Formats: sequence, C-alpha cells, structure tokens
Amino acid sequence: MFENSNDIQLLSVPRDPRRYLVLIRAGSKRRPSFFSEIPNEEREYDLAINYYATPHPDDILRKRAEIVFAGGRSKMHGAKRFFEATGLHNDYEGVLFLDDDIEILFNPDAFFAVCNEYSLDLAQPALTPDCIDAMGLTREHPGLRLRTTNWVEVMAPFFRRAFLKEMLPSFDLSISGWGLDLYWGHHLADRWTAGIVDEFLMRHTQVSNHETGAFYSYLRSIGIDPYDEMKSILTMIDTNPYIARPIRFIYRTYSFRA
Repeated sequence: MFENSNDIQLLSVPRDPRRYLVLIRAGSKRRPSFFSEIPNEEREYDLAINYYATPHPDDILRKRAEIVFAGGRSKMHGAKRFFEATGLHNDYEGVLFLDDDIEILFNPDAFFAVCNEYSLDLAQPALTPDCIDAMGLTREHPGLRLRTTNWVEVMAPFFRRAFLKEMLPSFDLSISGWGLDLYWGHHLADRWTAGIVDEFLMRHTQVSNHETGAFYSYLRSIGIDPYDEMKSILTMIDTNPYIARPIRFIYRTYSFRA
C-alpha cells in the first residue's frame, strides 16, 4: 500500500476542513517537521501526509493527521490525484506543499496570514543561509519582509485556492517536478502575484544528489529524465531560458521610541 504508484489510496479525510492545508510527501525516514507532535487544535490549517513508503514507527502523523493517503508517483502527481478524488482544493483557501526533508521554522498560520495580507497567489518561505544547494533568489534577504517574484521553487510552494484550481492540471506534467515551477511562473502573467517571504524561514536538510540520491534513482527506475521533463515544459511555454527574478521589495519596518 505505501509505495509509489500511479493511483492513490485514501485512508482518512477531514469531516470539517480548516481554512488551509499543509500537505507533506513522506517516506520511512524521520522528518524534521511535524514528526513527533501535532500542533494544538487552535490552528487554522489541517495536516495531510502522502506516504510513498511505509511510515516510520514513531511517525505520529500516520494516525493523527487529518488527511492520510498513499501512492502517487511523486509529490505534485500524488497531490493532483488526491484533489481530483476529493475535490478538497475547492474548500481550502490555500495549500502549502512540503517535501519531507524541509524543516519549517515558523508557525504556518502566520505565514498564511502574510500571504493573505499581500494577496500572494503563489509563494514560499525563504531558505536559511546555511542551505548548501539553495538558489540565491530563494535565500533569506535580511531587511526584507518579502519579495514579489515571477518564480517560486517546487520544493515548498504555497498556492492560494484560485491559482491552485487553475494550475492543478499541470501537476503531473513533470513527475520529477523539474520545470513545474517554470510553468507556474509563466502562467502568473498579469493576473497573479508570486512572492518569496523573507519573514518566514525554512531549511532544506538534505543536499540533492542527482546521481546517487534515492529520488533520482527512483526516477531512473521508471524511465524519467528530469532534464527532459524540464526541456519539455520550456518548449510547451515557448520560453528558453526562463529568467527567474525579483520584481518588488517589501521592507521590514522598525519603530524607535523615546
């Protein structure tokens, strides 16, 4: 049951969804976030976990998350299958999609509030300076509250409901995930706003190894080349290269009183 597959198996869904959803794609290893305890009931988000391997024996989310499902070929592919099966993307105001090696260093409710305040349709927290393989655009920029951009990385994107509904059909265009963020960025156009939120930080705890890493070994075993998937999407959007860039800077403010 707990394995990569083209289909999914629903194990639990909420009777009364909260405002937001945090959806984690996870395997058998310990995660740095949401592993050993569930946040208090006052939160405004549900927790969903999509297992592609047998859960670790100490993984509290297996029995305590509001949503549990198994299967899917990768994070966004499994998410698409889940939303197609349940229609819950119509209920949540927004969804944060997390890789299982992401450590979030903030309260998700506060992050969702800032995304709402600045009408961000697509967003991500900034990465801590110690993330070895992070792009400069996604690292924390001290002094900024957030930057609007034309691109958000597939590692941990937040989608507001309307943009999620529009982009959901794209979620299985790339099983590796490579190129999906370019597709989303291209389709922002003038209708939607994206941003990297420096006020909230996350840490990528694993360095991606494209040669010997477990995920890339899995992709090779099913005949998928991430580079080919990215090339396909660049051809699809007729943009090569895609230039990821900041657009507008929102600075932190400070008060001084005598």
